[in-house]
Amino acid sequence: MGEFNQKEYQTVILGALLHDVGKLLQKGTFPGLRTEGKHPQVSANFISAFDDFFTSYTDIELLKTLVQRHHEYSGMGDDLTCKNAPQIYRAFSYLVSRADNYSSSERGGKSKEYQDYKLTPLVSVFSRVRLDKESSEKLKYRLKELMPEKAFPEKFDIYNHYEYNSHLQGFGAEFEELVKRSRSSDYDSRFTNILNILLKYAWCIPSNTQEDVPDVSLYDHLKTTAAIAACSYLYHHPVFSEKEIKDDTTEKFVLLVGDLSGIQNYIFNITHVGAGGVAKRLRARSFQLNMFSEIISHKILHEFNLPITNILMASGGKFYILLPGIQGTEAKLNSIRQEVDQWFYKHMNAEININLASMALSGKDFEDYGKKVAEINHLLQKTKKMPFHSIMSKNQVWNEDVATLNVDFAEEEKLCKACERFPCEFREEQGAHFCDRCSDDAEIGRKLPRADQVSFYNNGKGMFNGPCGYSFDFKTNGNDAYMAMSIGKDEPVYNSPYSLKYTANHIPVFPDDTYCNDCAKRDGCKNEEQADKNLPMFFNCLAVESTGRPMLGYLKADVDNLGGIFGFGLKQKDEEEKNFASVSRIATLSRMLDVFFSGYIQILMENNYPELYTVYSGGDDLLVIGAWDSIIRFSDEMQKEFKRFVCNNKNLTLSSGIALVKHNYPVFRAVEMAEQALEKSKSQEGKDSVTVFDHTVKWSQFPAILNEAEKFGKWLKEKDISMGFARNLLHYSEMNRMFKETGQTEYLKFLPLMTYDIARNISAQKHEVRKWAEELKEPESRTFKNMGIILNYALSANRGG
Repeated sequence: MGEFNQKEYQTVILGALLHDVGKLLQKGTFPGLRTEGKHPQVSANFISAFDDFFTSYTDIELLKTLVQRHHEYSGMGDDLTCKNAPQIYRAFSYLVSRADNYSSSERGGKSKEYQDYKLTPLVSVFSRVRLDKESSEKLKYRLKELMPEKAFPEKFDIYNHYEYNSHLQGFGAEFEELVKRSRSSDYDSRFTNILNILLKYAWCIPSNTQEDVPDVSLYDHLKTTAAIAACSYLYHHPVFSEKEIKDDTTEKFVLLVGDLSGIQNYIFNITHVGAGGVAKRLRARSFQLNMFSEIISHKILHEFNLPITNILMASGGKFYILLPGIQGTEAKLNSIRQEVDQWFYKHMNAEININLASMALSGKDFEDYGKKVAEINHLLQKTKKMPFHSIMSKNQVWNEDVATLNVDFAEEEKLCKACERFPCEFREEQGAHFCDRCSDDAEIGRKLPRADQVSFYNNGKGMFNGPCGYSFDFKTNGNDAYMAMSIGKDEPVYNSPYSLKYTANHIPVFPDDTYCNDCAKRDGCKNEEQADKNLPMFFNCLAVESTGRPMLGYLKADVDNLGGIFGFGLKQKDEEEKNFASVSRIATLSRMLDVFFSGYIQILMENNYPELYTVYSGGDDLLVIGAWDSIIRFSDEMQKEFKRFVCNNKNLTLSSGIALVKHNYPVFRAVEMAEQALEKSKSQEGKDSVTVFDHTVKWSQFPAILNEAEKFGKWLKEKDISMGFARNLLHYSEMNRMFKETGQTEYLKFLPLMTYDIARNISAQKHEVRKWAEELKEPESRTFKNMGIILNYALSANRGG
């Protein structure tokens, strides 16, 4: 076997990443660069313009060849085709060409009308999704640096030259800054920084402007092309036969999906609410599990010598990675699975486990990538039924060494006071007896609110340990980290590998050391002495922020029918019978969903709901805790913003469940209640619902219901309606509901009872209130139908203590 050429391999990957950068550049003016001509030539001009920067860590001639000659179509011109590439580079040109084709297999029908490639905008991929309803209006993205609050589609036709040149100048300025600030010639540092800049500026550029619906971003096309090229190089090494490279039917790739099980049990099963501050520890556990997922995916990349682009999708503890279909792939995955299982078994009390499933892909399979995603998730469900199977048996014989956990629980006083699971010791930094894991919880919870980035290590230098000998920390220990990742502000790290990622991490903190002085519930509060500036607020503090009853609201929400959306929501066919459920389009859809849940939700909270607490939000779901009335208002605004984000497409909906509890109610049970409420919402026909106060309604009705609740609450406060009458109305609405559910006529007596009550309790002089009450007697009164939410809300808002 020929010696592996790492520089050549990395150059091929970078060439694949930058092969279509000319599509970004050719639409405007770029200082010092000729942008006229076809996009491959402009891509090559870009490499030449920064020759010194690329020469230091790549094979510069190979790089120029790959970006210029990655087309097999002869109509591109002789100087831009693979077949006319220099002999020593030609196989690699075909390799990038095929990666380009597999990534762009989603291309739909050509537009029937001419579209100016310089001014055609990116259509939102959400507008294409279609399940059982018509897809939505084709809204488009403005040319803006990627910021969650600016990533909403709008209604307009084309760009103008000024806005494109302005956008291009931003890209140029950031790339020039990278060139100037890069002192290290480390490939990974430069590759990840280039990837970040492309994300920020190419996310809103269409990869193909001549489609009838150009809805795949250039960024996702470039990223997936690089991932496919990396695997293809490893598969074909060392022969690189042009004939074999062009073979689309051989299974050269492996799609891997992984996720963590036991997440909810681990996060929420905190035995003592007061031990160590549940508010700090809850978010810490959620964040820590996300870091474990990151670490496992990094370990897999390192084991296979793959770039970060090969993580095709990752959120919520789940990841998809593209691997080469080479000899030894399965054995490596089994080894990693066993190593991770052993670590979770030993260090996490077997509460968390990793599930991995894989399947082989050919180049042709990328044409129906959505189907493959559905199939591999079916395989994943099977592996979830066999947790820790990699260490539970040896040679198909039960492994007695791991049948029980060998932890010394001899003396009860040595048990951790927070989890009651592991032996502990007194921790001076926390002033309590904690085990190692709960000590990490407390320390992460303390540092997380002020953290802007996290660094990853595979050399033991990180403060917080994870599987496979990897660790993480909130500060960079010299150049020992193999990668840093943003979790707050976007401040590039130019001379080490750096990943730009949104993280919904909002936690309400004490604004100063005197916060408790103004608290109405201050007397006897045991947390007053711990209410230090910038530390997470306690749950009882959040409950006190409520209007009326000091209660917490737990909100769970997720996207409806997401599996169906990925599996067949993009499988419409145009006149040429082409399938749209491909790797780059699904990558675009998944990434944009994560922009909303990981990015925009954070901004929405910071600006409008600073008192809410994010347990997790990312991918397609969230769990948020806060004052009960703030949670209800937030849920309404969140759903409205989600609709706007997904083009008001009726095929893309959210469902939510809200549970209201006292601040000291066990977290695990409160989350279960919210989950049950969410399931109740999802059981409704068409889903697209919210459940609160044990009543479920469609989102379209919710704003009006909240307005009615606010109005009724105002009447209660101003004594226009008595508490007793309000409680009677609640009873009558329940009788009405029971009649509709059971058909038993005895429940119909609510009507004469309510008529009598209205006449007796509401004066005719109170015209607005009396008119409102009389309308409740109408057979189809929507207000009366939703009285369960209206009255519970109003009564809770007018009840103290």
